[in-house]
Amino acid sequence: MLVGKINRNSRERLMVTIVDVKGAQFVNLGVYKIINDGELSPTNENVSFTPDKIELVIDLLREAQRKTA
Repeated sequence: MLVGKINRNSRERLMVTIVDVKGAQFVNLGVYKIINDGELSPTNENVSFTPDKIELVIDLLREAQRKTA
């Protein structure tokens, strides 16, 4: 299930999805290339984690934001 997408640059998008693998849910952050008039093709660049890690990931991203501001 697609949660959202961010334009990484003019040729790539970061897609946030929820996937089900053998009955277990995972959040996936994956990079997709834009090809053929907007068609998206997955790359090997992705990371997946279980939903119980969402808050930790958000906290770490906020910390990175503070350190780069």
